[in-house]
Amino acid sequence: MGAPQYSIHEIDSIIADSRHAILALPLSHQYRAAVYHLATARFGRYKLSHQKDDLDRTILHLTESVLLQPWSLPGPKPSILMIFLNLAVALYLRSNDSKQPEDATYSAKYLRHLRDQPLEMFGFPRSLVTLSLLDALCVQVNLEAGNVMQDIGEMAVLCHELLTSESDASEDETTHAVTLIYEVVASKIRMGVPDQPLDQVIECLRVARMHKPDLSGVGCALALSLAVRYFMTFVNDDYEEAASVMDEMAAFRPSEESQDEMVAIAQGIVTILAIMRSMVHRTPENSEDAIHRASTLTSALVEKPELLLARVLEDTAKQRIRDFGFIEGLGAPSNDSPLSQPFVSIGGSDEPESKYGLRKDSKLLEELFSKIRNCDTTDIEEVIENGRAILASSDPRRHGPFTFYPFDLFGQILFEGFRRTKKTEYIDESISMRRRALEFPSAYLVGGPVIIHSLALSFLTRFLSLPDRRLQDLDEGLKLLSQGANLGYGDLSVRVQLASSWATYARLARHSTVSAAYEGTLSLMQNALLFAPTLQLQHAILAKSSHHYRAMPLDYASHHIELGQFKEATETLERGRALLWSEMRHLRASIDQLLQAHPDLARKFAVVNRDLEELIKSIPPSLDLNMDGGAGDLTVEDPFGRLLVEQRRLLNERDELISNIQVLPGFDSFLTSPSFDTLCSATSPGPVIIINHSSWRSDILILHNTSPSLIPTPVDFFGRASALKDELLDARNKHGPESGHYNQILEHVLKELYDLVGKPVIDRLRQLNVPEQSRVWWCPTSVFCSLPLHAMGPIPSDDGTDDRYFSDLYIPSYTPTLSALVPESDHRESESLTSGLPSLLLVAHFDVPLSPSEACEDINVIQALNTRLPVTSLISEGAKATSALDGLQHHQFVHFACHGTLEARKPFDAGFELYGNERLTLLDIVRSRVPAAEFAFLSACHTAELTDGSSADEGLHLAAAVQYCGFRSVVGTMWAMANVDGPDLAKYFYKSMFPRREQGELVPHYKRSAGALRDAVKKLRKKRGITPERWVNFVHYGA
Repeated sequence: MGAPQYSIHEIDSIIADSRHAILALPLSHQYRAAVYHLATARFGRYKLSHQKDDLDRTILHLTESVLLQPWSLPGPKPSILMIFLNLAVALYLRSNDSKQPEDATYSAKYLRHLRDQPLEMFGFPRSLVTLSLLDALCVQVNLEAGNVMQDIGEMAVLCHELLTSESDASEDETTHAVTLIYEVVASKIRMGVPDQPLDQVIECLRVARMHKPDLSGVGCALALSLAVRYFMTFVNDDYEEAASVMDEMAAFRPSEESQDEMVAIAQGIVTILAIMRSMVHRTPENSEDAIHRASTLTSALVEKPELLLARVLEDTAKQRIRDFGFIEGLGAPSNDSPLSQPFVSIGGSDEPESKYGLRKDSKLLEELFSKIRNCDTTDIEEVIENGRAILASSDPRRHGPFTFYPFDLFGQILFEGFRRTKKTEYIDESISMRRRALEFPSAYLVGGPVIIHSLALSFLTRFLSLPDRRLQDLDEGLKLLSQGANLGYGDLSVRVQLASSWATYARLARHSTVSAAYEGTLSLMQNALLFAPTLQLQHAILAKSSHHYRAMPLDYASHHIELGQFKEATETLERGRALLWSEMRHLRASIDQLLQAHPDLARKFAVVNRDLEELIKSIPPSLDLNMDGGAGDLTVEDPFGRLLVEQRRLLNERDELISNIQVLPGFDSFLTSPSFDTLCSATSPGPVIIINHSSWRSDILILHNTSPSLIPTPVDFFGRASALKDELLDARNKHGPESGHYNQILEHVLKELYDLVGKPVIDRLRQLNVPEQSRVWWCPTSVFCSLPLHAMGPIPSDDGTDDRYFSDLYIPSYTPTLSALVPESDHRESESLTSGLPSLLLVAHFDVPLSPSEACEDINVIQALNTRLPVTSLISEGAKATSALDGLQHHQFVHFACHGTLEARKPFDAGFELYGNERLTLLDIVRSRVPAAEFAFLSACHTAELTDGSSADEGLHLAAAVQYCGFRSVVGTMWAMANVDGPDLAKYFYKSMFPRREQGELVPHYKRSAGALRDAVKKLRKKRGITPERWVNFVHYGA
């Protein structure tokens, strides 16, 4: 509209002529065309003079022309649609000049009406109306008239339409539309603002970026929108896309100074976003990404970037301390609160730092929280009133990452007030405050599962504390625990706590979600274990976890038993125990069948397994983070971080391969948890007795041929068993196994074990028609892993003759899991039967305190076997770690005669003392592969003993390690052995193992080892002066 081709003087003449013509007509005969022409003339003069009066009169004349009659004479006539369009344009221009929102509102209303008309029928360009509506909405948004976020959403939809439909808009017009969008996004889209139309905006900007790749502002606006949505939903794809956009912009470095500034902004946004992601999704890859981006950040956006990098490194170091325990060289965190440090802001804000860090009201509330925990109960009401006043005085319009914190903090104050006074109004208000805190998306970013846990416990506390228990509180509390446990982000250890709390409270209340809670806990426990890159660190996670945490699989199994689900209980115990051994067995799982059907896939899987096994069994580098160089050259040397990232890469690749394999015909169960039927195949040689030690209920399950047979236990079973274990270990640690006191305690423990376990088991075995002298396997849990179940007694006899013990009635063995007994194939067994007598490797070394005669006697016993089977001896100087490991590759049998050592809280450092102060450690053995292995006799101290601080249900001892690396049967010791017993036991054992004349059914030699040990121990027991600890010490593991 308008006549810009004319000068002001010419337009003045046109206006004068138009006015004269209109005035010459009576009011009743004024026509639309005449008034419209006057309006266009005045609008043309406004564009040249920018006089407000011209714009006001333009709007007046356009309004009049809408109401007047159309022109009846021949000639061009103005369209009513064009008049409405020009009126709308004039209105939003006046609104923009005067900053009055009413005109923009009317303009948008008129333009929306026009868009509903069939414009194409009149040859009217729809794009012109759409562009004008975009301009009007932009003015309305900038003036904050109406619903700003709704208007931005409408702008995004309109712009998307212009870019994707068969629009008649020109390149300049679409560029103008896109520019309006990204400018509005840059000024209005912010974290913490509710109801933002992020989905529409992001979709529009994605299309705009494809159509207008040279508009750098589009990329920044898209990244900003993705970042804000990420802070609300924590969907990792949003971060990845934002980072990709910013990286592309940073890689493109134009010469224009404004573009350089845009690149700096882009770099800053993605850096802060990476730091936020590392706080939310606490994975090694995310921490490494944050460190990398912080180390390359320039000072264009963040003052003193080296301080930002130092902060990121410090946070990463603190997180590693929380994940993996205290590490030498790194100080403990200065404050456990995640809110203890100021938040990093983007851009040079003039706001005080407190806007991005802790606000003043938060600090005052922290002081009150400290006070309410220590003050007299009479002062609690005053403290809470002060808290209410502080909260009421805070600015409710303020947005920032810690806006939620005062509400959560005051909720804590109220909860503490209820805890100390039991006033119902305090717990009610606490719940209200904590709910308010979770209304802020940043609460999930900074506090995440911790805040959800707090609110859940408030509901559950109210449910348990008040006389009129509200089931709604129970449901709400359990729902929150479930929500927190199933978050896809946040500290994994906290999520495990949430899941275990969910399971505990659900079971207490007999809630319908018990099984789901236990399942979630087990799954998270396995994920938490894999979070650590090496076996040693994985064990450290298990060892430092609470007893409640480690008991979850046992508790879940007890829940199954409570429901009569014995098969499911068996499967659960198999899944939840010996996690480290299970993980390692999966890395060495047979792929023969896969190799035949899909050789390429099998080879890829084998390579990934090999690389992952090598990494998992490596010695982790230092956890220290080092920053080299100055502010201009920031680099991070972090080998531990690289190890974490490599482990995650291999795990992801392995998981993808497993998924691909499991969809193939016949491979749906590949590397899934073994079914009950599979586990039952372990019981074909004899029954397996599982003792589940749970504080909820303890039970004994006997697996033998048919369905599991349940032996209920007395109510005091759990406590009595725990007391027996403590009593035995205390006596051994304080007095030594050779002391009279220890032997007295041991005799007492054996007798109590018979009453508690032995008698009911023997009775049930007889009911199941399991004949005496049959082989049986103990599969203990918890405290029973340290108790001598094989030697329970004495057992009363009918004729009152010599005392008998469990091993007199049955041939006992131990197994850490049922899977350890499941044969992979019949190939090795048939090969063992046809290969004749096995070859034996002797590894012998004694420094002190063994006398030469004792040492020679031990060695002579084994070497005397050379007349019957080939024996290779590694003695003294020949007994080195490398030689021993090499020898294991080529012999079916091995006999270690040396000292065994334990390292407190370091089970992988347990080992055999060899020549030259060398040690063959548990980790060395685990790393080795022994294809010919069948049987190992570990005639050394502590070879089947758990180290102090080790997780009992992981079974991390030398005997288990030897069994894992390939030996089917192992003889070990539960504590320090008497040196004089080694030769005698070996002599008795091998005499029974290799009789001069074979009798009975032909079986592989390693399967004879359990019976041979039982016979040897019986002979040792009959020697004069043999105390109980000397014969009870020896145990058999495996087939």
